[in-house]
Amino acid sequence: MSVRATERLIGDAVTVTALPKSPQMVVSAINEETKIITTVWFIAGNEYQQGTFHASALDRVEAKKPPQKTRPKKR
Repeated sequence: MSVRATERLIGDAVTVTALPKSPQMVVSAINEETKIITTVWFIAGNEYQQGTFHASALDRVEAKKPPQKTRPKKR
């Protein structure tokens, strides 16, 4: 499912739908009129790359919830 090109997407993690091994990228800017999204991601050696994609080419990364700690019930 593609993402919507709105300002609320800035700072969210996304991946490229068509790439099976797409890096997780962070949205840094959005052009709402053209639906072009600018992303950044880190590569080896603490360097980063920047790319622009159409909103329909990206999927939002779902955050995994940490497992909840369970406490024994008091008797």
